[in-house]
Amino acid sequence: MRRAFLAAIAATPLLTATACTVEIRCFDEACAPGGSSSQGGDAQGGGGTGGDATGGGEDGPTCGDGLKEGDELCDGTEFGGASCEALGLGPGALACTGACTIYAGGCNTLCGNGILDPGEACDGDILGDTTCVSIIPASPGGTLACLDNCADFDTSQCEAPKTCNNGALDAGEPCDGTFLNDQTCMSQGYASGTLGCQDNCSFDMSGCSKCGNGALDPGEICDGEALAGQSCGSLGYGGGNLTCSDTCGFDISGCSACGNGVKNSGEECDGQDFAGATCSTFGFSLGTLACSSDCTVVTNGCSNCGDGEVDGGEQCDGSNLGGQNCQGLGYTGGGTLGCQGDCTFNLSACVSQSCGNGAIEAPESCDGSNLGGSTCASLGFAGGSLSCDNCTFNTGGCTYCGNGQINGGEQCDGGNLNGQSCQSLGYDGGSLSCNGACAFNTGGCTDCGNGTVEAGEQCDGGNLGGASCATYGFYAGSLSCNGNCTANTAGCTNCGNGVIDPGEECDQTTGGVTCADLGWDYGNLTCNANCTYRTINCHFQACDPICP
Repeated sequence: MRRAFLAAIAATPLLTATACTVEIRCFDEACAPGGSSSQGGDAQGGGGTGGDATGGGEDGPTCGDGLKEGDELCDGTEFGGASCEALGLGPGALACTGACTIYAGGCNTLCGNGILDPGEACDGDILGDTTCVSIIPASPGGTLACLDNCADFDTSQCEAPKTCNNGALDAGEPCDGTFLNDQTCMSQGYASGTLGCQDNCSFDMSGCSKCGNGALDPGEICDGEALAGQSCGSLGYGGGNLTCSDTCGFDISGCSACGNGVKNSGEECDGQDFAGATCSTFGFSLGTLACSSDCTVVTNGCSNCGDGEVDGGEQCDGSNLGGQNCQGLGYTGGGTLGCQGDCTFNLSACVSQSCGNGAIEAPESCDGSNLGGSTCASLGFAGGSLSCDNCTFNTGGCTYCGNGQINGGEQCDGGNLNGQSCQSLGYDGGSLSCNGACAFNTGGCTDCGNGTVEAGEQCDGGNLGGASCATYGFYAGSLSCNGNCTANTAGCTNCGNGVIDPGEECDQTTGGVTCADLGWDYGNLTCNANCTYRTINCHFQACDPICP
């Protein structure tokens, strides 16, 4: 799939949007494997699972190093020529996830569908009742068009008024040269920027931007606190705080790749990804590596016990007893010395001639029920029941569980999780803990983020469980999913229902409000698709600015 994507990017400037033909993050159930979407995915959604990205070894691609290599679809700001337009998804901006897959939630898939959707001033030939004359009242006419991003009208083919460019603001001219009639980008419904004037005396809003108004406008990935339901976790990072930049792109500087299960640049490991390293890499012969919560390798589970060599800290190893026998250890009755699995001597078959008289005599550790005051705890265990077998301690009833260290047979111990987490155990998130038997308690783990709506979840990634804005009592808009699998209605609105609801200035109609009511001299007040007044066709009675 990825090779096909790379080939398509190189061979054609535009990919079909009739199905999920490339391995990008999809935004609805139709974009799941085997599905298709007539619009290439809902741009307002988000979530999804993205593609696979492997950490790779030292010689392979490393996600997060800013270099797009191997199977990576992107890395940092490198997209290999991919763009919203090249993917057939409409104007907007792509983002790169922490797993080096593409997030296309900022692509405007609605612009160009021939429908005037919320936030659009126009769409293709759909211009509403707006004409060149309604925007430039003094214009003889001309051809009004729609900008490619559907955000505003293209007035470049409108005819200029006869008085245009005479250095004075005449009646019917929105502007003339440097005279802008006290208008700004903000008064024209934008959030910021510098307003200009075109040669035909219509406003030039190419320097205006809606970025910064706190609303997700078409083509924006985010805006202020509006993050389209996304988080560091949903973008493939291990955690952190996702924010929005002042250019309405994701600011991932607060996100951490550690915890996403992929060994990224600067990490020794991540979850179960050790980039091919094993205990032997660190000089051990046996055991299993673990990865800490800060993505460094933990070798506590590694050991040389079992390699047949008596190494430092070992009394024996397998059949290698280091030249010792029962007699050499003080057992005058002889017997057979053995080696336990932890490379300590097994003295159970060694015999002391005085064993059984109830008195502890050298080299006896105990005798019958006489333990000499010793307990499991005094022998270094956390607890349990100590007994005596052939005048040597039988620690089979003792346990290390509770000492905070990971000993043989334990998955964890108290707060020591051996570097494991819910994610490293195959879950998508949550809080891992340890039970009293030193085994993992996964009750606090969750599969939120796997794309399947499960018990306790309202949604999961791009899977909204069939819900929509209407499900939550809204008229229109785009429902998305929060990183904690709850529905995000920030993209929902009642705008468009024809009723001026709280927070709306207008809705399809202005409710009888006119340009004059807003302080203008004359003109045609209309309503933007986002239910704010559109005053572009309101005008002041022009006065020659060079006259007193």
